[in-house]
Amino acid sequence: MRSTSPYLDTAFCFDSPGSLAEAGVLDSKGRIMGSATGHYRAQTVHAGLQYFDCNLQFPEPLQIDKVLPQSLCIVQLFDGAWQHTVDGTLNRYVPGQLHLLGLGESLEAQDQLPAASHARMAGVRIAGDYLQELAREDAQLMPLLALTADGMRFDQLPQCPAVSRLLQQLYLSPYTGGLRRLHCESLSLAIVLELARHLLGPVHGTNQPDRGLRDLAIEARRLLDAQLSTPPTAASLARKLGVGETTLRRAFRDEFGRPILQYVRQQRLELARTLLLERRWQVSQVAYHVGYANPANFCHAYKAYFGHPPGSE
Repeated sequence: MRSTSPYLDTAFCFDSPGSLAEAGVLDSKGRIMGSATGHYRAQTVHAGLQYFDCNLQFPEPLQIDKVLPQSLCIVQLFDGAWQHTVDGTLNRYVPGQLHLLGLGESLEAQDQLPAASHARMAGVRIAGDYLQELAREDAQLMPLLALTADGMRFDQLPQCPAVSRLLQQLYLSPYTGGLRRLHCESLSLAIVLELARHLLGPVHGTNQPDRGLRDLAIEARRLLDAQLSTPPTAASLARKLGVGETTLRRAFRDEFGRPILQYVRQQRLELARTLLLERRWQVSQVAYHVGYANPANFCHAYKAYFGHPPGSE
């Protein structure tokens, strides 16, 4: 993340208790005491935007000391427990609830959990300077910036199911490698947009989409369809079309009802089915043709989408 953050990109899975201090979770200025079993993943998916998830059990007391920068953290605690003290205030996370932690300045924080506790959760960390960029690009994102206006703000959002669903999809992502990075980037940015919409409240007035945004979405779809095997990233597509990435993603989702990555994945699979029904290529050849580097991943995605493996075609 661009703003200094104690959290590093890392991934580990401990089958037996392993030292968290040696796992590369925090930078050299942070401190972790305790061990854990289970998994933890953190990945910067866009400049200023980091996704993380974990399912950890703590056989001994856990303590994490760090300094958090100006930022916004969106967290869904699926089950277990989590709590921390920020600037002297204790914040407790409730299982099954969505939580926001907004910081207007760098503040000391300490996480503490007793022995025999566990936590399964997912979230995104958004750097303060990235939020400022987003708000300058689109005034509808100003409510997000307001969450980091001053001091600390900690809230529960029990009535925001769209964001909770997106975090659940991220946690259960079936992809690896480059596809996983694209999946995490797409859904993490979708979380930012859905949260902004929730904070804005109902929008009154016409339901007709802006003609310019509709044309933008249609042109983006045309360019994606022309390069399905090696589609451009959302960032490069936005640059080509001369708009901001956030504007492009929102226009595309509003017009076609799904994120760019999901559209590309579904179009690839529809093209793959057409090729398989022609009975001229083997399954592995079709997989490579539509952009899958690993035929096994293609078979898994195909069965999940159509309900049967590609070989049955």
